[in-house]
Amino acid sequence: MNTPPDLDAALAASHEQPIVIFKHSNNCPFSARAQEQVANAKHDLEVYGLVVQYTKELSAAIAERLGVEHASPQAIVVHEGEAAAHYWRSEIQEDTLKEKVASLKRS
Repeated sequence: MNTPPDLDAALAASHEQPIVIFKHSNNCPFSARAQEQVANAKHDLEVYGLVVQYTKELSAAIAERLGVEHASPQAIVVHEGEAAAHYWRSEIQEDTLKEKVASLKRS
């Protein structure tokens, strides 16, 4: 994601199925580990990513619109336009993301 319309599209998509917004840094070891976990989950989940160094305004807009304090790396599970869960650093795990999305699909 790079622009506010990209965020609008992601939030619209969350009304069809839960999505994950993944914010990360391109020079942080925590982000590198989290990115591996998200990449593994990407085959089963709809993931929208952004690099915070290049999209600071968009990153701030995500935090504001979803009511989730900015962090990096950060994975936010979005369902029906709202943050259903968010994870930071080592909390970002492939299984955790998949389980949360699956639970939202069942409800």
